[in-house]
Amino acid sequence: MKNIITLLSFLTLSLSASAQGLKANVFKDLMDELKASTFTYKETGKIFGYISTQSCLHTSANMVIFKNYCFPVHNYPARSYTIISAKHGKIDLYQEQYPNFLKRDIRISQFTELLETHLPASFPNSTLDELDAMIEDMYYNYNPGCWSTNFSQYVEAPEANCSVAVENVQNFAAWASETQAIVLSETEWKLLLNTVEKKLIR
Repeated sequence: MKNIITLLSFLTLSLSASAQGLKANVFKDLMDELKASTFTYKETGKIFGYISTQSCLHTSANMVIFKNYCFPVHNYPARSYTIISAKHGKIDLYQEQYPNFLKRDIRISQFTELLETHLPASFPNSTLDELDAMIEDMYYNYNPGCWSTNFSQYVEAPEANCSVAVENVQNFAAWASETQAIVLSETEWKLLLNTVEKKLIR
């Protein structure tokens, strides 16, 4: 029991320490950069976190996008995109069809400040294996993150929150307001995913 308490205390202190100086960047800025970028399809394969499906890797000058659930081709109940950007960190867009509603999430799974030293030397030349290793490595660092969803299983309602005190995340209130407007609107959400999907045509 003592060991568990010590571990939890260590993780809490690590998250608090690593949260210092973090910033939730304006989501519109990420989308503007994406719209202005030209993407090239690179390869398809498995990445960390997706057990039975493969992801399609697309690269541009300063970011990469994984279209998850890309292969085998199937009508999956979920859609997911992983965006890794030199300016915006690692952002995950996720939707899943529940029996009575469509769950929609925007997540900052790795902040720029903690991801920058792990980024590939060249985004256009980065490989799926290289990025997969980076994603797995960063996952086990237990870094803080933030999320915005139209339904949280924990509060059974829409929620925007972080794994650390939101007061430690610069611009969180504006980011939360911006992303909640997207996940709570079926129209805005469809526009978002369609915008991403159109950049990945190959």
